[in-house]
Amino acid sequence: MEKFDKYINNLPIIPDVASKIMAIADDNFDISFKELEEIILIDPMLTARILKVANSAMYARQSEIANLQVAIGLLGFKNIKSLVLLITASQFSKELKASEYMNNFWRHSIATAFIAKHIMHRKKDRANEETAFVAGLLHDIGQAVLFQSDPSLFAELLKSMESIDEPVEVIERKFYKTDHREIGASLLGRWNFPNVYVDVAREHNTLNINSKYKKLVLTITLADILSDYIGYGQREGTRDDLLKSVLVLTNHTEEDLEYFKTTYVEIFEKDPLFKECQRLFIR
Repeated sequence: MEKFDKYINNLPIIPDVASKIMAIADDNFDISFKELEEIILIDPMLTARILKVANSAMYARQSEIANLQVAIGLLGFKNIKSLVLLITASQFSKELKASEYMNNFWRHSIATAFIAKHIMHRKKDRANEETAFVAGLLHDIGQAVLFQSDPSLFAELLKSMESIDEPVEVIERKFYKTDHREIGASLLGRWNFPNVYVDVAREHNTLNINSKYKKLVLTITLADILSDYIGYGQREGTRDDLLKSVLVLTNHTEEDLEYFKTTYVEIFEKDPLFKECQRLFIR
């Protein structure tokens, strides 16, 4: 991990409360809603923001939710975990250098998160919907690290991508001697995030997957590419063959691809949570 310190050390520190919550495994049923409430209440700002989002249009109720434990009970642990990450990541983003690139980065990451969750929903894999959402939001976090470490060098990298027909990871290694996947995995490991998110960050966008979470890694790769296809990223022609393989490995067809490129775009752009994410991240 030390070899990545020069890229990571100047980043803002993730709040301790968020780190503790994200480190809790999704299948840890030993933690009670009361215990979760006690962790969140340590951070009054996080508490207030969770209640605000819980009362927004996306979770509209007949009466206002004024109590955090009630919000946790209504939304469930996995939804609360996703909200904690969204709110923490948006605050983390505000401490980074504002730029057109960072806006585009979050647009792509948010779209990938929504697509990944919807892929799981269509496959009726409800248990992994929120995990896919979080993994999608974080999959490219290493790119933000590289940008923050040297915006001028990163601008050169982006310019070279316009003329060099190679995968982004190959170009990154030419400029930084590492790539965003290794940096992202190192960062999430340092933040004590569960291994599933570390593995997705390290192994997405490749077919050489060693993780036991291979199904989720492939799902995030598919969501990542689809996000680019529908205009929420920079489409790389070098990933067309990868897309064909991932469609087969995730049991998707060309009809599914067309669905995401047309029908689903209209669905998720009208989603109140998607609109809330735009407000949280885009500056």
